[in-house]
Amino acid sequence: MGSKDTKKAVSTAAAKADRTKHTPAGGPVWRILSIGSTVLATKVATDVAQRSWKLATGRSVPVKGDYERERTRDVILFTALSSMLISAARVAAERGAATYYRNSAGHLPERLEEETLSPTDRKAYAKIARTRRRSEFLLRRAIDRAAN
Repeated sequence: MGSKDTKKAVSTAAAKADRTKHTPAGGPVWRILSIGSTVLATKVATDVAQRSWKLATGRSVPVKGDYERERTRDVILFTALSSMLISAARVAAERGAATYYRNSAGHLPERLEEETLSPTDRKAYAKIARTRRRSEFLLRRAIDRAAN
């Protein structure tokens, strides 16, 4: 009835739905792990950027707003380089936290699983959920009729 891609998406979504068992503590644990690793990575990256600037130029880190002593190009250059370093560290920390969570829990956090589903997977998952609800309804109805 459906195409091969739809059947594959349905079977993939069904396998994911049956395989993942999310606990109530998973959400708060993920938030703490995610936020903690991101804050730590940001702090480390900021320190590395400041020390690297001082080592490379021999001057202190340029301060935005100190117009008398600092050159505008130095402020812009330091801001651009430190921003790139901080962004890269945050992405690496987030991915590392997700990998750690997946290895310890056996699945990605529920929030990330929802974000990673493609539109085809979402549609297939919704179809599976509808079919499951309908099957449960028909089963209950059949049991009720058999009991009467």
